[in-house]
Amino acid sequence: MGDIVGDLGVRDKLFLATKFSYNADRAAATASMQASLRRLKTNRVDLMQAWNVGDANYDFGLLREWKQRGLCRYVGMTTSSIRQYDAIGKVLAREKPDFFQVNYSLGDREAENVLLPTARDAGAAVLVNLPFGRNSLFRKAGGRPLPDFAVEFGARTWAQFFLKFILSHPAVTAVIPGTDKPEYMLDNLQAGRGALPEAAMRKRIVQYWDTLT
Repeated sequence: MGDIVGDLGVRDKLFLATKFSYNADRAAATASMQASLRRLKTNRVDLMQAWNVGDANYDFGLLREWKQRGLCRYVGMTTSSIRQYDAIGKVLAREKPDFFQVNYSLGDREAENVLLPTARDAGAAVLVNLPFGRNSLFRKAGGRPLPDFAVEFGARTWAQFFLKFILSHPAVTAVIPGTDKPEYMLDNLQAGRGALPEAAMRKRIVQYWDTLT
């Protein structure tokens, strides 16, 4: 990534985010951060995140030091495991990070209960990972055509259907689909254009999805 960004000269056009292990000690965390800067060939990242925080007492002191020194513009933390939800929810409410990353999808809506409302209250921007449930959503959709009502919010593919549902949640800032195929990236980007489902349509989407076997 650092090579590509450097070769294209596009650093100022990008939002670079990376992470380090939350349970690393100060020296190891600092070494990890420095390695990220070196590999990305930059003197700062836009977002530095503590990865998969599982300790309710986690402190953002070091992250805020880095932010104050200009090594990162924003600080945050991530989770992708429901086992961490209780602990990370406490950290989220107390530390009020700039960003919070959590797994959320049409097939995994647990974050709606506490974490997404807590993030809104804390003023944290929300990044969503695993929006396709490690492809489980595509497997469940199978070869079915999209439901007729998908046209009402401009979804033309299952990927856009899934992503528009996530983007329409009032707490969500951005989604991280993750792909190595340019055609999939172009498809995913279309989900950010045009209409998004409103509250009543979101309920309809959930009701439809939950009836599928």
